[in-house]
Amino acid sequence: FRHALLLPLDMMFAPAPTPGYPYGYPMAPEMEMSRVNGGRSLNPSNYELMDALLDIKDRVAGSTTSSDYDQQLIIVLRDCVVEFLATAVFVFIGITVPQLGKFGTEAGVTTLNVAFSFGLAISVLAACCSRFSGAHMNPAVTWGLFVAGRIGKRRLSYIPCQLMGATVAAAVSYGVTHNLNRTVYPVAATLASNAVAPDFTRGEALGMEILFTALLVAVILSVTHGKAQFGPVSFAPLYIGFTVLVAHLVMIPLDGCSINPARSFGPALISNTWQDQWVFWVGPLVGATSASLFSRTLWRLMSGKSIA
Repeated sequence: FRHALLLPLDMMFAPAPTPGYPYGYPMAPEMEMSRVNGGRSLNPSNYELMDALLDIKDRVAGSTTSSDYDQQLIIVLRDCVVEFLATAVFVFIGITVPQLGKFGTEAGVTTLNVAFSFGLAISVLAACCSRFSGAHMNPAVTWGLFVAGRIGKRRLSYIPCQLMGATVAAAVSYGVTHNLNRTVYPVAATLASNAVAPDFTRGEALGMEILFTALLVAVILSVTHGKAQFGPVSFAPLYIGFTVLVAHLVMIPLDGCSINPARSFGPALISNTWQDQWVFWVGPLVGATSASLFSRTLWRLMSGKSIA
C-alpha cells in the first residue's frame, strides 16, 4: 500500500530521461553488465570490472565519446607500465639468484634457493600489483585469462610489455654479472637461460611445461574468482607463489623451469642463447589454453555460468 502511494510521487519527481540509455535512465553497473553479457548475470569479481564499466556506454548505447576513449587508454597504459615493471623485477630476481651461486662450493645455489626466489618474488609482486593490472607477469597467464573470458582483448597488450620487461631485466642482470669468472659462476654465461638438460628429451620438457603451466593458470582462475579475492585478507598471492615454487622444485633439474615465455625470452635475447626456445613458448601457451578451456567448461557444467 505504501509503495502504491509513493509510486506516483516517484514518477512525478524522477529526473528527465537520459538520451542513449535503453530505458531512458542509467542502470546500475551490474544490470548493464548483465545486459552486455547476453542477459546472464555477470559477477563483477575480477579486475576486468573497470574495463566493463568503461565499455558500458559503447556496448549498450552504441556511442562512445572521446573522453571515454581517453580514460580507457590511460587505464590500459597505466596497467601496461605496471606489467612492464613487475615483470622486470620478477625476472631480475629469478635469474640473478642462480647466476651468483659458486659452482662446486658450499655457497652454491641449490634448486631450493632458486625455487624460493621465483615463488616469493611472484607472491610479493602479485600482492603489490594485482590491484592495478592483475599482476600477470607472464604472457601465458595473460593468454589463459583471455581464453577464459576474464580479460578483454585490450589486455593482450600486456604481452609485449612483459617481454620488454624481461629483456630489460636480463640486460640489467648482465650488467651485474658480466665480469664474473665463468669457471666459478658458470650459469652467468647464459644469464640462467632455460635449456633442456642432457638427461631429458624435448618431449619430456614440453610435457612438463604444459602440465605445470596448466596447474598455474588453473590455480589463478580458482583463487581469483568470485568472493575469493574480495575478503578482508586475500591469500591469492600466496597460493600463486606456492604453485610457482612447486613447479620450480620439480622442473629446475629438467629444463630450468620456464612456465613463462617472458622469463625465457629475455635472458635468451641478451645472452643469444636460443637452445630449445620453442619448448618454452609452445608448452606454456598450450598449458594455459588447456587449463582455461577446461576450467570454463567445468564451471559451466557445474553452475550453468561462465567462469568470468
